[in-house]
Amino acid sequence: MITRYLTQNPCYQQGRKIAVKGLMLHSVGVPQPDPLVFIRIWDSPTYDRACVHGFIGRDECYVTLPVFERHGAAFRGWHGGGSSNNGYIGVEMCEPSTIRYTGGASFEVKDRAAAVAFVEKTTRRAVELFADLCRFHDLDPLADGVILSHAEGHQRGIASNHGDPDHLWRGLGMDYDMDRFRADVAAAMKGEEMVDIGALIAEMTDEQAYALVQKAQRYSESLPEPPWSQKEGHWKRATEAGIVDGKSPERPMKRDEVIAVLGRKELL
Repeated sequence: MITRYLTQNPCYQQGRKIAVKGLMLHSVGVPQPDPLVFIRIWDSPTYDRACVHGFIGRDECYVTLPVFERHGAAFRGWHGGGSSNNGYIGVEMCEPSTIRYTGGASFEVKDRAAAVAFVEKTTRRAVELFADLCRFHDLDPLADGVILSHAEGHQRGIASNHGDPDHLWRGLGMDYDMDRFRADVAAAMKGEEMVDIGALIAEMTDEQAYALVQKAQRYSESLPEPPWSQKEGHWKRATEAGIVDGKSPERPMKRDEVIAVLGRKELL
């Protein structure tokens, strides 16, 4: 986490404070992965259109307005529009360079694997930052209205009409949404490890990866309401896609197929 306040931005210059009631997650809406590109542009006395509390890239997180200096309070930002600016800390996730917007929240994907890998990393860093913010400001991430996306803020009538970052996960076909994000923040606050499935099995042979999936299936079958095979539907979708037959595939599952099926640490 790097402190890089937008001291030249008119919003920072105003120095207005808010009582923090919640956190709002955004994504930048353009295929630009480097937070410093935005910071250099926004840190100007002539940039009076927006000012957020932080930017998240693949490998770094920049805090751009004071949010950790006083418990329960922060600088007021210009991020969500409407009344959300008066009570919410707003953070932007950068977006991968391998997408191209075609209009509104719609985009084309030039390299889906690279785009998904980038968004997985920025989302993970957002989870970590939001967990820190919730701890510092005594916020319950699972309470109603505490953590919202910009899209959810609009749905509640407190933010401008944007679809981020929900549109990004949805457009990339990722099995992720704000409910999952809030749950991950709550888990991070409890010190529960968020497992990087891709990194975990990168060194496995195909046979070892297949054995891991079999373990996951047995685990799910042992529960009255399996959170993996039923609630999230991973095994069902894998079966429908022909990756597995639902019982005992004839061939070992490949590593990329395992990544597509697995999702949570309780399976490991």
